[in-house]
Amino acid sequence: MIIRKASKEDIPYIVRIAWRLALDYPGMEDDTFFLAEERGKIIGILGLREYGDFLEMLSVGVLEEFRKMGVGKKLVEEALKQIRGRQVYLMTSIPDFYGALGFKEVNKFPEVIKKDPAWCAGCDVDKCTVMFRIA
Repeated sequence: MIIRKASKEDIPYIVRIAWRLALDYPGMEDDTFFLAEERGKIIGILGLREYGDFLEMLSVGVLEEFRKMGVGKKLVEEALKQIRGRQVYLMTSIPDFYGALGFKEVNKFPEVIKKDPAWCAGCDVDKCTVMFRIA
């Protein structure tokens, strides 16, 4: 498996995978992505949105048939390595996964991050956790 920063040519495939996993959002084509690739096939994605002083990690997902193999963990670890020293926020329904990778729960996102309620429509709000880490 290869973990790498996505190129512009990868974006249509990333958007399709994000849609398939219900992780797509408006403007994702403009964000930075990392991907996991197995034999030339994209099997996992991770997005980073720039906010100047900090980044938001979003749309972290792995195709169903490749889950429970450490793909998501490797994606997060490589992204953090590439952005060393930066502040990173994320919103998740699987805080234990990110907690094991050094993220800590915080009360809320910075004011500048605005979540469209439609984006969160399929999520259990009670399980939604905001987390933070310095890469």
